[in-house]
Amino acid sequence: MTTSSLQLPARSGTGIRVFVMLASVATILTLTLAPRALVGPARGLFMRFAHLVANPVVEPMTYAQVESTLNALMFVPLGAALAILLSPRLWVLAPMIGFVLSIAVETLQSRIPGRVPDLGDVVWNSLGALAGAIVAGVLRLVALGLRRLRTRAVVTRGTDAARVTRR
Repeated sequence: MTTSSLQLPARSGTGIRVFVMLASVATILTLTLAPRALVGPARGLFMRFAHLVANPVVEPMTYAQVESTLNALMFVPLGAALAILLSPRLWVLAPMIGFVLSIAVETLQSRIPGRVPDLGDVVWNSLGALAGAIVAGVLRLVALGLRRLRTRAVVTRGTDAARVTRR
């Protein structure tokens, strides 16, 4: 296998996709592996912001439910970016990669004082990566359908124009 076969396909927007994926991984690692003393104040600020902005949704939820939702939401961009970076046939790897990253994070948390690993986090993180991958897959299918419609419209117009000139 040559190194050129390992490269991502050259597509427009690949740079932004790679950036989103790397930013997602960096955010996940920072929020999950940084010492609690560093992340705690930012987390408290975010929770207050969430209550202000999304109060009707967040208010009836318990702290554990909000925590689980945030765990899932944290992995959505990663799942979406990976699914778009991978070929359409390999999109299913995106949630699997999210699952592996989540297992790695929870394993590392067991070695960091003040951090508490939780199997429930792995489940919610993986669901977030899956949701992101599904959204990306649906958007990819919609874009493909629109491209096909445009191509048919151009071909049809060209065929109609050829018929008119032949008469």
